[in-house]
Amino acid sequence: MAQEYVLLNEKGATGEIALSKNVFELIADITLDDVDSVERIPANKFSKAISCKIVNNQLHIAIDVKLKYGANVNATCEILQNRIYQNIYDMTNMKCGSVDIHVVGFHI
Repeated sequence: MAQEYVLLNEKGATGEIALSKNVFELIADITLDDVDSVERIPANKFSKAISCKIVNNQLHIAIDVKLKYGANVNATCEILQNRIYQNIYDMTNMKCGSVDIHVVGFHI
């Protein structure tokens, strides 16, 4: 399985800086804890709840979540999108091409 990277700067005299897509998945996973009413979906051996794709050096993230029953779905997902986008930008100085939130269920 090939490792995918996002190149942050071109190779210079001291080398290059590239981040693995796993770094972005981890940032998104940690951000899930910051938003109330959101529960992560446990990964199994066939699928992951957080997927990250790098296309033309642009980052695209898709996350499957469960929301607390009674929470405003639109507002909660918008907050989650903004926090993931902002945390990735703050930590890596990289803007996401897209952050897609998929609500797959509710919890009580």
